[in-house]
Amino acid sequence: MNLIDNISTNHNICIQSMLTSADHLVLVSPFLTESFDEFIHDISVIGVSKITLITTLKDNSPDLFKKANSLHSFCISCMQNSVDFEIRVDNALHGKLYIALKKNQPIAGIITSANFTVRGLSNNHEWGIEITDTHMLDRALNDLYNVSSKPLSKFELDAMIRDIDDYMKANPQEKEKKPKLDITKHFKNKFMEHSIGSSNLSSDIRYFIKPIGWTDKPFEENRVLDAGIMEMHFSKRKPSAVRNGDILVCYGVGSTKLLGYFRVVSDPYYDDSDSTRWPWRVKAENLSPIYSQIWASKSNTLSHIRALYGDNKVLTYVGGKSLGALQFGADRVQLNEKFAMFLIDLMSR
Repeated sequence: MNLIDNISTNHNICIQSMLTSADHLVLVSPFLTESFDEFIHDISVIGVSKITLITTLKDNSPDLFKKANSLHSFCISCMQNSVDFEIRVDNALHGKLYIALKKNQPIAGIITSANFTVRGLSNNHEWGIEITDTHMLDRALNDLYNVSSKPLSKFELDAMIRDIDDYMKANPQEKEKKPKLDITKHFKNKFMEHSIGSSNLSSDIRYFIKPIGWTDKPFEENRVLDAGIMEMHFSKRKPSAVRNGDILVCYGVGSTKLLGYFRVVSDPYYDDSDSTRWPWRVKAENLSPIYSQIWASKSNTLSHIRALYGDNKVLTYVGGKSLGALQFGADRVQLNEKFAMFLIDLMSR
């Protein structure tokens, strides 16, 4: 048992030292730093390949403004450093724990007064205890998982971050006030049953895969898709099959990498004002703004995905086992729902 403090050393150093033999960190803190970049990079270098984050997400809390930045940074940093992650919620949380695991077994943990913030890890006068009693740590982990939610899906995280950002844009003067933000609606079912990936998507939704760009103008790898609402272009034939509420899984022409997935929020409309060969359009909302920023760093090409999914499995709504129509200029292909879920969950990792 060791005493941890921010006087002779600091919590950040002690946590990283504890992780030198670990591959998984369980990070439990109600308050979070707004930037995880440096921390996640550093622990990925020493061998940590997964982080479980347990924190609070309370309705109408001013902390939500900072928490949106924290969660966005956490997800982006994990993806950029190839660290697997999950986020759970415990809105009765007050304690702070940092537990190191190796091959799913706890090897050390720090129980402390220090939140995972710059002040908590380094500046404030905080004290904690590092323990290596595996039975005690097992009990703490079981308690944490029992009282917290199931892991939030990427779909739910994106929706929450988007709601908070939209509220801040609409109410720029209310950052220090108590907002009127209902966040728990996105994950209240998580305390009752486990749902994966995009299981919140309605079963009557149609799913399409759609190219962005064309042969003469491929989608360059330094581009990103809009994080909010954007226009999706279709050919000179009206995309009548694409309805308000449907999902468009997009990939870039040229790289053939997945760019993100979008919910259609308008009926198709015609606009040939820019003389494009793609005059039919719909407006669509980005449901994967985090992934859409880092798509180029991923290896999610259509050929790679096809190999991961299996060569002999159905891909399209009509039972086809290839996406060959896209190679002949199709502006979308309706997908088999199971394959669409596979693509969406792949962008959630």
